[in-house]
Amino acid sequence: MSLLELRDIAAGYGEIDIVSGIAIHVEAAEIVTVAGTNGAGKSTVAKTVTGIIPRCRGVVEFDGRDIIRLAPETRVSLGLGYVPQVANVFPSLTVLENLQVMAGVRNRKSRVAEMMALFPGLAERRMVRAGALSGGERQQLAFARALMPNPKLLVLDEPTAALSPALAAQVFDHIRRLPGLGVAALVIEQRARQSLEISDRGYILDLGRVVMQGKASDILANPDMAALYLGQDGSTH
Repeated sequence: MSLLELRDIAAGYGEIDIVSGIAIHVEAAEIVTVAGTNGAGKSTVAKTVTGIIPRCRGVVEFDGRDIIRLAPETRVSLGLGYVPQVANVFPSLTVLENLQVMAGVRNRKSRVAEMMALFPGLAERRMVRAGALSGGERQQLAFARALMPNPKLLVLDEPTAALSPALAAQVFDHIRRLPGLGVAALVIEQRARQSLEISDRGYILDLGRVVMQGKASDILANPDMAALYLGQDGSTH
């Protein structure tokens, strides 16, 4: 049984389906990348998993449970973490306060200490307001916040958006560590090549449908996929 399984998903806004017939699965402690062209429906997949898409049909199972009708906060309580592309920290709160206000956290004090050890840069900036952090530091805080409740799966929506190549590399390093923490990752990412390089498997979307899936290494080695979807600079077109 997969940790996460999407089957025959159709989802979108109003009467328009952004994705149709989507089937994706993620195993425990696995990294899976979803890539594709702009407008292919990648972020719609993330919103379908986390429950914030307005309209969705099909099957969404998480840890053996049907969650398609569950509210986003209930999904979090079941072990589903989410790092959105924007608005992923509270800028008016300090680093420490951002971690302390996370709901559903057991042993909050020790869990904060674990996050500070996992992200040493945050420990040094613990009393700084999140709005004053650099882009890389803010993304570290977003990771730490999402990890506070000890999720089984982390959904990351464009985690390297607007970051420099050096900072993006740091983000990929953080993602690479997740399976060692017992956390699977579903990564929605424009820097497809770099994301696939740290992934176990991948899915390529085009016009709302999966056009290729399989081992990340096989996708990277496919010349047609590389030319059409992976770009020359580590990002999709």
